[in-house]
Amino acid sequence: MKLRTVFLTTAAFALAAACTPATETPAAEAPPAAEIAEPSTAPSGPAADNTTDSLASTPTDAPAVADAGAIPAAPPAATPAPAADPAPAVMAAGKAAYAQSCAMCHGPAGAGTPMGVALTAGLEAAAIKEKIVKGKVNATDTMPPMGALFSEDQLNALAAFVEAGLPQ
Repeated sequence: MKLRTVFLTTAAFALAAACTPATETPAAEAPPAAEIAEPSTAPSGPAADNTTDSLASTPTDAPAVADAGAIPAAPPAATPAPAADPAPAVMAAGKAAYAQSCAMCHGPAGAGTPMGVALTAGLEAAAIKEKIVKGKVNATDTMPPMGALFSEDQLNALAAFVEAGLPQ
């Protein structure tokens, strides 16, 4: 009985010592606003020398005359033209696919139902296709994967139809 009492007392003291914090260090105070530097727009860090426009500039140790066998620089990329409105046939195919497989949860006009969220404006075709194929993209999503229901052409038409705002 004495051994048990000694053991329990020792354990209680060890537990109390482990739970009692040592001397607490005070939290560091934030520096005054005057001491906080404005963020710099200049590159900094170990790769700062490499973050300048190195592809468009000539290194200082490069020869001034171009080599006869050198590959000419590519012309600057043109900005892509805005996408044209999808063809009426694509819209019709997308509307049919939506009516068959999507309207039951998202509503005939995409306004949403208790089973599916509203399909708001601003959705891009690539994101729409990913959502249809994968279903649950985010942890809070409830949509099941539906990509197996559609051919690639139907999937593209459906994404274009939803991206266009479900025109009626």
